[in-house]
Amino acid sequence: MKRKLLVALMAVAMTASLAACGGGTDAPAAETPAEEAEETPAAEGEAETETPEEAPEADTAEGGLIQAAYLTKSRSEVWQLMSQGVVDQAADYGFEVTTMDCDMNAAKQVEQVESCIEAGYKVIAISPADYDALSDVCKSAVEQGVHIVSIDGPNFNAQSYVAADEYDNAHGLGVKAGEWVNENWPEKETIKLCLLEYVYEEACIDRAAGMLDGFTETCNAEVEVVSRISPANQAEGNTMGESVFQATDVDVALGIAGDNMAGFCTAAESAGVEPDAMMAAAMDISKVSGEMMQEGKYIKLLGSWGSPSVDKAKVHLEAMKAAMEIEGLTDDPVRVVYDVSYVDESGIDQIMTDFGWN
Repeated sequence: MKRKLLVALMAVAMTASLAACGGGTDAPAAETPAEEAEETPAAEGEAETETPEEAPEADTAEGGLIQAAYLTKSRSEVWQLMSQGVVDQAADYGFEVTTMDCDMNAAKQVEQVESCIEAGYKVIAISPADYDALSDVCKSAVEQGVHIVSIDGPNFNAQSYVAADEYDNAHGLGVKAGEWVNENWPEKETIKLCLLEYVYEEACIDRAAGMLDGFTETCNAEVEVVSRISPANQAEGNTMGESVFQATDVDVALGIAGDNMAGFCTAAESAGVEPDAMMAAAMDISKVSGEMMQEGKYIKLLGSWGSPSVDKAKVHLEAMKAAMEIEGLTDDPVRVVYDVSYVDESGIDQIMTDFGWN
């Protein structure tokens, strides 16, 4: 039994109550490899993201703060916000944090971990580009007295990890999307569905499965999965979406991430799809997906694990503190959990204000 450290998050407004029922549909996945995300320079005042493989020396920080590294897999908007939040709040948890990203390059991330070990960092928190690639280097780090945190499940010899109940959380969003269809399109006999998944990460696979199951179990209409795509970011959501709309109509789009869904919805708009002709729902709200919901562009439901720069950053720092309590390799890493809530059009303005996105 894994130990659980429950972290209370600020409640995020949840809305629209709805109901449940249905059956699953299997469809062949369209294999679309995820390409590297386009580089986006951090805005002034944001957490500076180190892209070189070599980490700066971890000198002793003022006030006895512990030197820590925060390594993200991507430089997307959400990860930049979380990185900034971790940097801003680090001192409250006893850390001084240096951030880096690998831009979805697993080999580069391994080199960054090696560099952090050599530079003398005491804690390394990692959002993995590839679980397997990190296993050996993180085992070596722990054996050398470095504390390792996984920001995505109990993997690669981490001593603590951040987790959401990916399947259950996304299942809840799928249920709500099915209820939305039942309420707003009761006359539809068949729903053509596109699933925006990401088949290269276990957590994302669980998230997509939960969302699809929740929807098909709830939707009264027959569900036909007409396309499954795996965009890694907003740009790929747009590019892959263009191909989808050239090939088929889509009634409902379900996605694992707000950014990716925003790109897909941009493709829908370019293809001439009317805003009331497709509904979209996605986990992991982002600024651009929230703005689309505010503008009435396709997105009706978003899942949130809290503000990236405040709530989620705090959870990651709690996990870093928890890892400091574990010495050496362990089969029982500490689990730090955040909860989910669901946002619809009636609550989006407040959420955008709470997150500082308005």
